[in-house]
Amino acid sequence: MLSKPPDIAIVIPFFQKKKGLLRQCVESILSQAGDLDFHIIIVDDGSPIPADGELAGLIDHVEGRINLIRQPNAGPGAARNTGLDHVPEGTPFVTFLDSDDQWTGPFLADAIHILRQGYDLFVGNSARAGKTGTRFQWDADPYLNLASEEHDLLDADRQLYRFRGDFFDVLVRRSSLISTTTFAYRFEAFPHVRFDPTIYNGQDRLFKLMLGRNLQNIAFSPKVYAFEGEGLNIFDNSQWGSEGSVRLSASYIRLARTILNNIRLDTEQHAFVEGQLADARHALVANVLHLVRRRLPVDWNRVIAVFREDPMSALLLPTQLWRILLKQRRN
Repeated sequence: MLSKPPDIAIVIPFFQKKKGLLRQCVESILSQAGDLDFHIIIVDDGSPIPADGELAGLIDHVEGRINLIRQPNAGPGAARNTGLDHVPEGTPFVTFLDSDDQWTGPFLADAIHILRQGYDLFVGNSARAGKTGTRFQWDADPYLNLASEEHDLLDADRQLYRFRGDFFDVLVRRSSLISTTTFAYRFEAFPHVRFDPTIYNGQDRLFKLMLGRNLQNIAFSPKVYAFEGEGLNIFDNSQWGSEGSVRLSASYIRLARTILNNIRLDTEQHAFVEGQLADARHALVANVLHLVRRRLPVDWNRVIAVFREDPMSALLLPTQLWRILLKQRRN
């Protein structure tokens, strides 16, 4: 039992098949400089490698700063929700850290510092294994990048800036600008925002949009605070043309429909997400056709489930097939 609420809670969903990642992750938190008041909540989501062994010697060493929760496997969104449900009462701020990631800069110190000044969200930059550049620099479109010189400097020493402009619009068009590993928010203002565990891919995006719709003050730093690793990837078997591609396309359809039905969008934003929905519907048909032609297994139950949930996908099926076949003949 904590004697008082910590300044910030760090939620870590854990499901890995590679030893050492969780320990490396937690040690990167413990190495944060200063006398920061934080609490770590690790949710072992039925991991093949139990969290207990990964944390051997660490839990006792940090005097109650780590709360380990075990649950049957339910996916990263459900695990994060469990973590949020166990944030100590009175904790003002929350952040997340994936178990295969590690903080490399003073993220906690800067996040707590700026959130205490009344900001609702703090976003830091990060690097990712196998990717060139950083989160802020991935896209060539200047509108979708985050360039500090276009915003208001708050603290030169810490390289902190106040975001100027329509942050929600950026989230709609490129939520990947923000890594789940390097954003912290005012939990006391948004205590009921949760992840949707029914969405296979895009849980993070939906969460950011639900949060972003009501944000008032946003701060960020171009500093690279984290390295995002290559642990267990739920998309390894779900890329284009793979047996899991149908599941991925189905998830994109559900995500787009959920955004359109539950998030308040302006006319241009609505049209943008409608375009993403159209692309997802097209991708579903293209993936199924690709698998059938190569005599690979198709998850027909999932395809039928999509048609039931999204009848428009079924109605558009003949048109989608015709366009795909026509394009292939031209090529």
